Amino acid sequence: MNSREIMNAAIHLKPVDRVPNAPFYEAPICRYFGTDFRSALLEDRAMADAHLRALEEFRFDWVMIGMGLIGGIIPEALGCKVSYPEDVFPVIDETPVKSMQDVDRIAAADVQTNRMERFLEGLAILKNELKGEVPIACEYISPFTIATRLRGTNEIMTDMYENPELVHALQNVLVALDIEIGKTLIESGVDYIFYGADMECPLLISPAHYREFVHEPTSKVVKALTGLGARVLPHMCGDIVKTGIVDMLLDMDIHGIMPGNLTQDSVLDLRVLKERVGDRICIFDNINPNGPLLIGKPDKVGRETLLHLEGAGGMPGYIFSTSGTTSPATPRENFEAMNRVVLNFKWS
Repeated sequence: MNSREIMNAAIHLKPVDRVPNAPFYEAPICRYFGTDFRSALLEDRAMADAHLRALEEFRFDWVMIGMGLIGGIIPEALGCKVSYPEDVFPVIDETPVKSMQDVDRIAAADVQTNRMERFLEGLAILKNELKGEVPIACEYISPFTIATRLRGTNEIMTDMYENPELVHALQNVLVALDIEIGKTLIESGVDYIFYGADMECPLLISPAHYREFVHEPTSKVVKALTGLGARVLPHMCGDIVKTGIVDMLLDMDIHGIMPGNLTQDSVLDLRVLKERVGDRICIFDNINPNGPLLIGKPDKVGRETLLHLEGAGGMPGYIFSTSGTTSPATPRENFEAMNRVVLNFKWS
């Protein structure tokens, strides 16, 4: 099976001939293979070249891009002042939404900026070079998470109590923009939309606030993107099972769940999640990117990876991954150790 076939089989809970290998690898490979971090994250040919070299080296089963898109390109297109350091992720220096009067201006924003065009050109290069054998995944964000970029995290959290009308109004205009961006990505070659629910996870907001503010606008976007042919894969940290948020995720037209961290040191038990979702959707594994992978030694990384693979026990719809964004500071020897175990693993 080639990478497209094995990922498609796993997404549909069909048998596979090896473990699908799909970590959140973008940040490390921009350091390992990029001419510089910023270019590999954002700029057409440099971005494509870094990912093609990573595929050759690590034999991933997907191309995974988008940190520069959600961290800089989208916020800047919608009015944030963003700086782009050479060696780290984009930085939002100033947010544009100060009051309800700013919402209409956001609605009129043109998202097809020069930076967006360069990013899309990188996508087109990858699509052409991969010749359909490896699927492309792009990180994405919900209307609520975009709203936090535009308003500020502390401000939006306060608004849920003191100015809920602004939270609703801002998301209402962002739904159409979010769908427009997603449509452009899909037309450029993206197969999987995996949205990092970083601002709406139960580590930050309650299930009640999730249902009140997040679920409806996000569901509209997910439904639209699925209708356009993408497979949508939410990633969320926190105890999504205990809080019941997983059930709200399952209400949406998603194709898999990527569980994240419970704390910096611990991750959600994959078996607990599997018991809740059953055979309805696929499940991505969640090696902690802040643990041995980042701060340990290769032998410990290898042992942890093996424990995760053995713990999955050949469950239908299992895809190996990390529990979120892998740090650009991840030592290459550690990443290689994790990858080597995945490539050599055989379920009994």
